[in-house]
Amino acid sequence: MVDIRPFSRADTDAVLAVNEASLPAVNSIGAAELHALADASVMTLVAVEDEIPVGVLICLDHTATYDSRNFAWLKREVGEFLYVDRIALAPSARGKSYGQKLYEAVLERAVADPRNAALPLACEVNTRPANPGSLRFHSRLGFSEIGAADHGDKAVVFLARPVAAILKEAGQ
Repeated sequence: MVDIRPFSRADTDAVLAVNEASLPAVNSIGAAELHALADASVMTLVAVEDEIPVGVLICLDHTATYDSRNFAWLKREVGEFLYVDRIALAPSARGKSYGQKLYEAVLERAVADPRNAALPLACEVNTRPANPGSLRFHSRLGFSEIGAADHGDKAVVFLARPVAAILKEAGQ
């Protein structure tokens, strides 16, 4: 059984291990960068199995101060949004729907604030190096392509799903 809860500083070592096990699908980060992202985020959630974090999802919004070329693309092309900067799962947690549970928790929290109803929940997925599993995963969750960028060393596709769709699905 998995529990989804907010990140705490005590989770740092486990979350960094999960992140590093997910390269190159996510970028490598150290403790200081993880803490800065968590502090800038609207929510940083961990998936916990047997009291050990085995997954992480970091979500920022358009007001964050974040030096990222993908975040900058979204600011320029989309304007206002919620942004999943990264989702990573330990190898032992993959295939157990923990990623979906992390997204569901983000969306539940997002719809709790009416200001988010008009916003898209956005992310990017690497196309170079290719990450076809993440593209399939996001497609199953209702994300669709809104753009792409080739950064030379990496290429990404930007995906989004309206937060309001969650309200419609819930009949609100």
